[in-house]
Amino acid sequence: MPIQFCGIEVESWSSRLQEEAFEKSKKLLENSMALGTRLCAVTDNIKNLDYKAALDYIEQFIDYERSPDFARQARFYNLNRISQLLDLLGNPHDRLKVIHVAGSKGKGSTAALIASVLTHAGYKTGLFTSPHLITPRERGRIDNELISETEVAYYIAKLKPAIETVSASEFGRVSFFEIYTALAFTYFADKATDFAVIEVGLGGRLDATNVVSPVTSVITPIGLEHTTILGETYTEIASEKAEIIKQGCPVALAPQHPDARAVIEKVASERNAPIIEVKNFVGRDPDISVSQIVLNSEGGTVAQQFDVETDSECYSQLTLPLLGHHQYVNGTTAIAAIECLKQKGYVISKDSVYAGFKNVNWYGRIQRVMSSPLVVLDGAHSSISMEALCRAICENFRYTQVIFIVSIMKDKDLTAIGEIISKTADHVIATQVSDNPRVLSAETIQNTWSGICPKITTCPTPKKAISTGLSLASPTDLICVTGSLYLVGETLKFFNLEYEKI
Repeated sequence: MPIQFCGIEVESWSSRLQEEAFEKSKKLLENSMALGTRLCAVTDNIKNLDYKAALDYIEQFIDYERSPDFARQARFYNLNRISQLLDLLGNPHDRLKVIHVAGSKGKGSTAALIASVLTHAGYKTGLFTSPHLITPRERGRIDNELISETEVAYYIAKLKPAIETVSASEFGRVSFFEIYTALAFTYFADKATDFAVIEVGLGGRLDATNVVSPVTSVITPIGLEHTTILGETYTEIASEKAEIIKQGCPVALAPQHPDARAVIEKVASERNAPIIEVKNFVGRDPDISVSQIVLNSEGGTVAQQFDVETDSECYSQLTLPLLGHHQYVNGTTAIAAIECLKQKGYVISKDSVYAGFKNVNWYGRIQRVMSSPLVVLDGAHSSISMEALCRAICENFRYTQVIFIVSIMKDKDLTAIGEIISKTADHVIATQVSDNPRVLSAETIQNTWSGICPKITTCPTPKKAISTGLSLASPTDLICVTGSLYLVGETLKFFNLEYEKI
């Protein structure tokens, strides 16, 4: 029976007080959460503004990657500016154990594979690559984690006095790529990385990254690319690339054209730099057979498997999610680089090689973003890489027709690329990335390829081109978006695939 106190039932009174207290607490909590959300939003806005301001600052400096006068300006590359800039920053690159990667084909994929293996071996590993697909943060990452927006803003603020000093000196204005190179070196050094895998931007001899003293140099296959800058023959281009070879530093070497190989061997010999290659690989060019292809539950190709033998190790059935024979070449080159490091005394287990290969993340290289119709993205932008892409499509996918969506840079061999695509494509849609002055107009591509590709149309924007391709394709067709990493980046945005969500 309820207890009476001054005519009030105590239990009821107590319950009402508890309910009122609970409601007040709930209201306070809700208000607190709402205030917290608003404060977080304000903080995020401040952070984003700082990041945006940092990017806006970098954009003021010349970007040779997007310059319409790319070939002529690139001839004036030199190491004076980057050397002076890094000196003012305390030479952070001297605190790094660098694996330096040059070449015409596959250097980004090879660099990503080396970094993945080292991360899985327990080493804190930085990776610097270019260009980026979606965000500039891709250019600097540690253990596959992109540098944060806050850190980009912090490092630009840190670098700014040195950038301004050098830009006002006799060395001339610092470039976009030089800023990102200095940022990456400083970031990796500050974070005390065990290794930094650094991809050359262009060539080798005068590239901004060629100030490092690496523990290993890597040269991927050399082709006839950037001929107006690097030279018109294998010998001339190899001479530029071979300049990343340093005194006594081992060189991991991919299979090469005989003329290119002769140059590299000569430079390596002069600098007492031992060449390391995968055993019995030179000249090998196997087809990727059905038994070497890994399928998912739906019958789609998701990886390839292959064997690799070195002087000290035999790797059986390495699994690589990057498709195509050219990725097999890149994989073996990466293993040659790992062999160089092991010979220098670094501990890298066999299991870490398997794990590094199997779990590598490298986007825009035969990357599937849709299954019906199958939509594949690839950054092939030269006749050699386009030939590798078309081969990989034929070997790894089943389809009714192929629709190519392409955007091409002005300094590429447009006719040669068109002749290669015409052998595989049933329909070509030419487009252009509007914010890049180095890009050819869609009409120029159409006019050049009209006698090569039987069916070619144009679309003014990547968005329109992709929408058109999707409307033309049947569920069993394949759409290949290629010709430029910039177009690949636009396509990832079209499919709303932010980097962290891919």
